Amino acid sequence: MSILKCPVCNQLLFRINNAYKCSMNHSYDIAKKNYVNLTLANQGHHLNEGDSKDMIIARKRFLESEKYGCLKNNLISIISKLSNHNSIFTDIACGNGYYTNSIHQSINKDNDFYTLGIDISKHAIIQSSSSRNLLSLSNIDYVIGNMDYLPIMSDSVDILLNCFAPINEKEFYRVLKSNGYFIRVLPGVYHLYELKDFLYENVHLNIPKEENINGFNKIDEINLEDMIELNNEQINDLFTMTPYYYKTSKEAYNRLKSLNYLKTRISFTIRIYQKI
Repeated sequence: MSILKCPVCNQLLFRINNAYKCSMNHSYDIAKKNYVNLTLANQGHHLNEGDSKDMIIARKRFLESEKYGCLKNNLISIISKLSNHNSIFTDIACGNGYYTNSIHQSINKDNDFYTLGIDISKHAIIQSSSSRNLLSLSNIDYVIGNMDYLPIMSDSVDILLNCFAPINEKEFYRVLKSNGYFIRVLPGVYHLYELKDFLYENVHLNIPKEENINGFNKIDEINLEDMIELNNEQINDLFTMTPYYYKTSKEAYNRLKSLNYLKTRISFTIRIYQKI
């Protein structure tokens, strides 16, 4: 199955041997890890290359510890209920593929659930593809792509997921089918409160803004909260995979590196929208 479109001429891409090609004969090679790069130089990819290799490695280690398992399990449950026979699921800004692969593995029992993961970070897509390959998952593809120029055919996606990332409502609206679902995950009010309290003098709560997204109706909102206990490696991996990595003073970071135990809240807001 292909819902990918050529970034040059917008025609449908077909997989032919080790490349994707369109009717205009534009061709995109498939890498050894079985992913394809569908970004163009004039689409600003060189200005935003996504998460670094260090962030991706830290995120992989941390998420595989299942500290965010409550979020993963809730997403699997939600998407299972929204999907039906031959559903097409896309994870935009999929990162290292932890949620993408887990959702696909849980739902694709009869090989009739197609999944597409997209991220602008080459490091993320290499990791997500490698994890998929180790799990021997079928009917799931990974693409390096820009959220502002999604290489996806219009009106082709049933369910779209976006976790902890900016959105492009016009592009999301374009690629979703009529009555398709958009699931957005945001940090909840007290997410990582104790971690931030250790790092900063003044802790700012995450107040998810109420959003009116053009072309969508919000049909549900789910708030999750839990406490997690972290050892030194997990503390540092969690810190490295978050935006705090870029925003924290060297002094605070050095204090954190020597911390051997932390108990902190995790908090998530899951919003479910339906295309009008």
